[in-house]
Amino acid sequence: MRLVNAPGKENDEMVTIRYAGWPSWLARLALLAIALLIGYGLLLDVEPLHEPEVQVSSGSAGDRGDIALYRRVVERMQGGEDFYTATGDEQHQRNYPTKPFLAWRLPTLAWVISNLGEVWAANLLRFVALVAVLAWIMELKDLGLRRREVIGGALLAYSSLVIALPPPTYYLHECWAATFMALSLAVRQRCWPLGVFFGLVALAFRELALPFVLAMAVCALWEGRHREAAWWGAGIIAFALGLAAHAWVVSGHVPPDGLQGASWLAFGGWHFVLSASQWNVLIVAAGPWLAAFWLPLALLGAAARRDPLGTRLMLLVAGYSAAFLFVGRDNNGYWGIIYAPLVAISVTFAPAGLRVLWASARGRPVTAF
Repeated sequence: MRLVNAPGKENDEMVTIRYAGWPSWLARLALLAIALLIGYGLLLDVEPLHEPEVQVSSGSAGDRGDIALYRRVVERMQGGEDFYTATGDEQHQRNYPTKPFLAWRLPTLAWVISNLGEVWAANLLRFVALVAVLAWIMELKDLGLRRREVIGGALLAYSSLVIALPPPTYYLHECWAATFMALSLAVRQRCWPLGVFFGLVALAFRELALPFVLAMAVCALWEGRHREAAWWGAGIIAFALGLAAHAWVVSGHVPPDGLQGASWLAFGGWHFVLSASQWNVLIVAAGPWLAAFWLPLALLGAAARRDPLGTRLMLLVAGYSAAFLFVGRDNNGYWGIIYAPLVAISVTFAPAGLRVLWASARGRPVTAF
């Protein structure tokens, strides 16, 4: 099966679906693995996405939860305190861990909200999400997808990005990082400097974006895009230096009796991965059973395209999913926000991938479309 990069134009570079030409036994094995993964997910008792502790804010719900913590830190910064004094004091008072230094969020989001205010910060995130959706429309058109596929892909991207928009989710660092990651990947082909910039902005909001930046750097180097790879590498070095400075400043604000955080190595397995993959309005509306289909199909779609976008999606969706098999406690399910838009975009390519995989499994030649 071949997809044309630019509709209506002759195509010098034909993009093939990765599963085309697979021997029938391998295609059947892949289909069996997908079916077993879906069946296993349906058997798991995955709780629906609800108002977890991370989403409880101050006010009628009480002054507890991560968002209430971040909001209070911003309020103290607006009152003249510095980020590290306010954060150390608030985390200690609320019995949050203050050790290791990774228990402290990076100051980027608090600085943005304290300077812009809640309303303008929320509007900024909404604007970036809108630009990301528009960028994906252009990217999908450039890939040569049909109009209905472009519309479907844009809606799928929106279905995950929109979950970051309602108040008070703009206090979640993962929402900002995920939105900028989605934008970075969408604009990379048209303008790689913007792709690098937005990817590094995502990293400045949340260190969980580091696998994204590393994957982008490795892919650029592998493809011989040395200038792009060099800029990604420079950004990684700058981040490492900034993180070291962050750790040094944190060390001076840790209370003597500060709590030590539990290990993030929790081995939650596929149950945790599915729990973390529910950050999409379609899954929220349908229920957690949809996640059992959603993620396996996303993995299939992410690996479907044999092109630069497909390589990146495959590394990112599979990489984050594999990491979450081992890393992340029960209350860290909101980490799944970080790659939710990439999962949704990958679902766009699942139908074509499934069609080719089915044809290969039956030993039939794949026709162009």
